[in-house]
Amino acid sequence: MHILTKVFIVLITLLAVFLVPLVVVSAKNQVAWKTRALQTESDREAARQQLIQARSNHQDETARLTAQANTYAQQLATLDAQLTSDQEERRSMEDALLASRSSAANQGAMNRSLAKSLQASTDLTHGLVSRVGEMRTRALTAEERKVELDEALRDLNSRLETAVAAQRALQEEISKLKDEKENAKSRIAAYVARFGALEDQSSGSDDGLAPDRTLDATILDVRRVGDRTLAEIDAGSRDGVQVGWVMTVGDNGIFIGRLRITHVDINRSTGVITLEDPTRGLVETGQRAYALLGQN
Repeated sequence: MHILTKVFIVLITLLAVFLVPLVVVSAKNQVAWKTRALQTESDREAARQQLIQARSNHQDETARLTAQANTYAQQLATLDAQLTSDQEERRSMEDALLASRSSAANQGAMNRSLAKSLQASTDLTHGLVSRVGEMRTRALTAEERKVELDEALRDLNSRLETAVAAQRALQEEISKLKDEKENAKSRIAAYVARFGALEDQSSGSDDGLAPDRTLDATILDVRRVGDRTLAEIDAGSRDGVQVGWVMTVGDNGIFIGRLRITHVDINRSTGVITLEDPTRGLVETGQRAYALLGQN
């Protein structure tokens, strides 16, 4: 037999010797391996379910993280826009701050100028208040003076009205006296034609100083001494009465006589009555004496 055959036989024998235990061990281990395979399959199925659950959880987590990432991206974009706006606002505020500082400097200068103007205005106000007080005092004084002048004007108007009324009465009295004078002249002319001229003393008794104004006075007192009659009137030198005046005495338009002024005081005058005729009436207190401008 060839050596190789022998070697091959030996190898086959050794292989059979070694394979028998392996077969026995394999037979014993088949149940264990089957059990382990079933357990492995169960573990694989559990692992597969866990994998599916993990994938689902991963997908959910991925979706959640994606949504959160989107939210964060939106927030980041919003924050970026806000940051940009804040930066622009900061730059604007810096510009405004610079402008405010410049304005504050200008305002400070303006405030100092205004303070000076305010001080000047205060001084002017005090001066104006003092001036207004003076003007108010002067206005009150002027108002008081106006009231006094109004009262004086009313008094003057009253006196003027009285004087106008007296002037009208005087004019009426003068008119009546002129008529009475003409009648007296006619009577004197008739007397002269019948009995001759009057004596010089009698004819010259009415000659005197012609009054330089028209005046109306009241007889205050009448005194008779012998054949002379003296009368006192309420007009004197302050009224312009002069010694030598010849005034006409009348009573409600009736000629009573003539008054030749012989004595003049400040507010009183005294004279002699002539041409007094009891048939016409005697000179009495309260009658009027008239002086006509330029006429005796």
